[in-house]
Amino acid sequence: MFTTHRERNHLQPLVREQLDRWIADVKGWDPSALHENRWATIGENVRALLLQHEGQDGSASTRVRIVETKPDGQWITQLTVHAPNARERAAWAWVDIESPDPDSEDPRSRPRRAGTPRFLAPMLEIIDAWDGAAHLTTRPIVIRGDEVDEVHRALIDTERRGVVFVAGNDDSLPSVPWTNRIANLTRFTNGMASCYVLDGEATQLLNDRLGQAHAVLPGRLRTYRSQVQPDSVVDGLRHRVLSAERIADDNEQPRLARVLASNAQLQALEQPLPASVARVHRMLERIADDMLVHRLGDVGSKRPSLVPSQPQAAAVETRESGRRQDDVSAQQGMLLDYLKIKVGIDDLSVDRIDEIVRLIEVGRSSQEAQEDIASRLAQLQAELDETQKAYHDVKWQLDDEQIENRDAVDLLTRSEETVRTLRHRLASMGQAEVAWTAQPADEDVSRPGSFGELLRWLPKLKHVVFTGDPDHAEDLDSNDPLGAWASKTWDALLVLHDYAVAKADGRWGRDVHGFLEHTPDGCHEWPMRRHARDESEEVRTNPTFRSRRVLPVPTSVVPVGQAFMGAHFKIVQFAMISPRMHYYDDTAQSGRIYVGYIGRHLPNGQTN
Repeated sequence: MFTTHRERNHLQPLVREQLDRWIADVKGWDPSALHENRWATIGENVRALLLQHEGQDGSASTRVRIVETKPDGQWITQLTVHAPNARERAAWAWVDIESPDPDSEDPRSRPRRAGTPRFLAPMLEIIDAWDGAAHLTTRPIVIRGDEVDEVHRALIDTERRGVVFVAGNDDSLPSVPWTNRIANLTRFTNGMASCYVLDGEATQLLNDRLGQAHAVLPGRLRTYRSQVQPDSVVDGLRHRVLSAERIADDNEQPRLARVLASNAQLQALEQPLPASVARVHRMLERIADDMLVHRLGDVGSKRPSLVPSQPQAAAVETRESGRRQDDVSAQQGMLLDYLKIKVGIDDLSVDRIDEIVRLIEVGRSSQEAQEDIASRLAQLQAELDETQKAYHDVKWQLDDEQIENRDAVDLLTRSEETVRTLRHRLASMGQAEVAWTAQPADEDVSRPGSFGELLRWLPKLKHVVFTGDPDHAEDLDSNDPLGAWASKTWDALLVLHDYAVAKADGRWGRDVHGFLEHTPDGCHEWPMRRHARDESEEVRTNPTFRSRRVLPVPTSVVPVGQAFMGAHFKIVQFAMISPRMHYYDDTAQSGRIYVGYIGRHLPNGQTN
């Protein structure tokens, strides 16, 4: 969604021009079939509605809804444009895409999200578009020192709905290549996010205003969500930082572009519509629904009936009969006789044929009306289902979060008591200075802030190897804005590494579960109840469930390159997502642990 002041008086024709080009040139449909306030067929299995409304206050609203029926379900593209009468108020355009729910046999497949339509980028090229105080463009905006006010306003603006990407620099990076790399990373976020690339001076000036918790460092890209609070250190955790190493890695570029697009889209979907936009939306929905109801009434009132004709058209019939004898071929005569049989009328006149044609038109109109109403009911039912699902998910997630928080509080309490006890013991042994001043090294307490970062850290663990699909892990970042899940997953990986090291040193001879039950001194700990030695019998014996847990390992470990990984860590409990980490213990042979999956809870009898 974007607003504009500069093009407020001619936003509707500009937007409509780009939409019609997309319909004709990209999709191959017929934009001329669109007519005001009626449904129309614009392509094979494609129906479209054009609504236009002028308010009593002088405002003007236009909505185009396109429903494309595909084998996987209905794809709905909806474009709404509104121009208020008051000159001081901006005009706005809103694009909404609805895709079918994924119905894949592979429950590990990632949720499908519709991309931005291709008509949006051309719109942004010709329209001065804004999201609050953030400028929406198709390329990153380069900001030099004295221009940094624009970025600061965009970040702290409370009316901004989308994310803002900000790339920092200290002038050590060549400006053009650096800007092009950022443009490539954000290429799928047109219309959903703003992007600014700062020079060295602007980077320093912005950081001076925002503070350390919200700073963007040179060579990094930071994603600022809405409602930035510079005076809150905790708030800084919400705004993710993409490291210089990942940005510089060419192999990471495609994945990072998808991740940034997913984050931008999720942010947009999470935001409620502004009150003024919601009012226009409800008004247009009422008009569309009333129009469908009236169409059924019109069809019913105009339905003709075939009744015996009166002699009033006898002269016409006589002339037509004569012409028929002279001009109509034998085949046409046969077709006419067939028509008489099918409609059950012996004498066909011009009036009766016109009546039959009208009846066919009414039938076709009735069928289209029924299909359009069925489509609308399906859309409303989907919206209702989604609302109910969202309600139950939020309630479920709240319950799980409360449990997770209680566990965290219990763990913190035990840790504090342990620290207090050890300090007193050291003090009693004359080591008070050590007890109260010694601090752990930074590498011992640092944790990755995202799953993308976690994957970059994994090579540090020489005895743990990740063989799974990185995309499944990075998809979790969308639901883990503070990086808490990534941090816990890292803790589980540290446990596996300590276990492998202890076995290699001869300090441990049992399995992982036993290691958690009696963790050797100096090793990382993990709650036993958050670990499973193996899957249930139901999962092990069900071919569908079992196959999802057959995961990659090197052929040097298992010749077929796959192994069943029933053992797993339960990272957190969070509704249907509930991240899990599955692994294969090969410490007896290669001395390594192979992690084949980090991602959403794999299917079982309860989740499927």
